[in-house]
Formats: sequence, structure tokens, C-alpha cells
Amino acid sequence: MTAADLASVLAAVTCLAVVAVLAVVVARLARTVAAVADAVEEVRTEALPALREATDAVRRAGEETERVSQIIDAAEAVSTRVDGASKAAYVALSRPVIKTAAAATGAQRAARKLRGRD
Repeated sequence: MTAADLASVLAAVTCLAVVAVLAVVVARLARTVAAVADAVEEVRTEALPALREATDAVRRAGEETERVSQIIDAAEAVSTRVDGASKAAYVALSRPVIKTAAAATGAQRAARKLRGRD
């Protein structure tokens, strides 16, 4: 066997070892790709429905916020009306009540004076 033959054999063995290592790497890479595909499918089956539910919840919360805003607007309108009615009642009733109270006080004083003279 000559040196060239020995070099050829060593090169062939080295290439065979490299091919074996590459085959192992490709097999592990294939398992990793399969695991990633499974993880993506799991995310698709679990996360997407959860995302849809969260989107629906946000939409419903927005609708409820709009309803609460309408209720607050209505309450403010009622408060304004009640305030106006309260002021109107105060203006309409305060003077007659004060005059009636003054007349009653005057009548009491007059009655006391008349009794005092009797």
C-alpha cells in the first residue's frame, strides 16, 4: 500500500465520519423543527381563542363604558333640573313664607297687647 492509497483511505474514513456527524445533526434538527411545529400548533389552538375572548371582553367593556357615560349624562341632567326646580321653589315660596311668619308674629304680639289691656 502506497502513501497515496493510505491518504485515500483516511480521506474516505474522514468523509464517512463527517457524513455520520451531519446525519446526527440533521436528525436532531428535524426533531427540533417538529417540536417547534407542535408548539406553534399549541399556541394556535390555545392562544388564538383566548385572544378572541379578550377582544370580545374589551369590546363589551367599551359598550358598558358607553352605557355608564349615558347614565352619568342623564344623572347630570336630572341634577340640573332638580337644582333649577329647587331654586324656583325657594324663590316662589321663601317670600310668602317669610311674610306669613312675619304676619303671624305680628298677630301674636298684637294678641298679647290686647290681652294685656283687657
